[in-house]
Amino acid sequence: MNLRRPISSRVLEVVLAASLGGLGCYLVSLQFAAGVPVSGRLCTGVTSLIALLMAAFLLQYASQEFRVDVDRDGWTVRIGRYRHDLRWAEISMVVTQNREVDGQSHRMPIPALYLVPDPGVSLDAPGDFQATVDGRPAVRLFDLAEPKIEEKQFIRDLAGLAGDRLQIRVHRLNLMLPSEDARQPSSGGRTLPAFPPGVAGVRTQRWLNRRRFPLFVGWYLFAVVPALLLTGFAARLHELLGTAVAVLGLLAVVAAYAQFVTLFTHATDLVDAEVTIAGTELVRAIGDRTQRDDMHGGKAVVRPPGATRGYGKAWLLGFPRAVVLLGDPRTGRLRDAADLRALSAVLRESPHETDRAAARDIDSIAPQSQVDDLTKPGGAGIARMWVSLTKAGRVLVWAVVVGSVLLAGGWMVESTRYLGGAVVLTGVLLAVLWALYTLYRILALLGAAWHAVRRNH
Repeated sequence: MNLRRPISSRVLEVVLAASLGGLGCYLVSLQFAAGVPVSGRLCTGVTSLIALLMAAFLLQYASQEFRVDVDRDGWTVRIGRYRHDLRWAEISMVVTQNREVDGQSHRMPIPALYLVPDPGVSLDAPGDFQATVDGRPAVRLFDLAEPKIEEKQFIRDLAGLAGDRLQIRVHRLNLMLPSEDARQPSSGGRTLPAFPPGVAGVRTQRWLNRRRFPLFVGWYLFAVVPALLLTGFAARLHELLGTAVAVLGLLAVVAAYAQFVTLFTHATDLVDAEVTIAGTELVRAIGDRTQRDDMHGGKAVVRPPGATRGYGKAWLLGFPRAVVLLGDPRTGRLRDAADLRALSAVLRESPHETDRAAARDIDSIAPQSQVDDLTKPGGAGIARMWVSLTKAGRVLVWAVVVGSVLLAGGWMVESTRYLGGAVVLTGVLLAVLWALYTLYRILALLGAAWHAVRRNH
């Protein structure tokens, strides 16, 4: 098993560092321009210093080696300045558990990988790698989000190599172990797979992505274009009026995007989410986040298709926000009847009538569930490639948005003193972000195509 930092991540870091470095050099050149006041020189000097320091940090991070090899003999670790080789006989435990990090408003748990050596074995780890597990010295190799690994395959491979040494203390990761017994929580719960499964799920994701396109076009035509035109005409009357219209237009554009263009985003997240019934809790793993909902909290509600925007033909279970797809948004096909009965069994025992009513609603639709195997049809790799191609197409529509901002800025430059230049600068920054986004989408598409070719051969 080999872990490396992906090339795409390094390329993005180098491109961003080059952009920041170029910006810093441009700002430094302004220091030598004639007619610049002292306050302007100080401001550009501080900004250029920050840009150059950020560029240096990104280049240093991109150049750091990240290599972890695990085989039957042991571990070879090359992470930054930490270099160490360990044989399995020197390792007591391999532990995956959460560590607390500072979030935006609270501390949040992130799963990390720890190696605990046998007594008397030194790991020679630098201070930022040193940790303790169960009161014993250990080394924290990395957070599982850092190398952008496929967690399910990583846990399975690690379990095959570490054997009894492996301890998975993060519930959603424990569900990925190949043992069926490990998939059942100690409370006697049940794990419901992502739905729809297999290629049906990929087709549903593609369908949801297509639904977003007309919303994006409407957002551009009825929010972005009017905001730019109104700003330009208002600026011709008075620059201060144009600035006020620009600020209000920006707020309206962002609010419209959040309200309409992201309409199907939550449904797409739910298609990828595994759900676990742990006691009276419903535990969902979406990406690196784990969310819990109390099924006995008196908030459960079952919504029929069409009752909630953005979920297509799907039946939904919510608390009260939708948390589980009971049906396929694309076809309306229901989950397996056994999964539906497992949900209703827990809700039926709630002391709240609201939860028991939700259980009765689920029981009423369970007989409509079909037993056909949705994972049987092939072509998941090709379908995922088409999803990546659909997402790559967003590059073109975003290019229209960026180009519109630049054109509007050029139109306003001649009639305004400052506002036109500010709009042009905003367009340039958007163009840089667009270039990085384009590179990311191209690399994602190439990766999906490569995986599809490997699966078919």
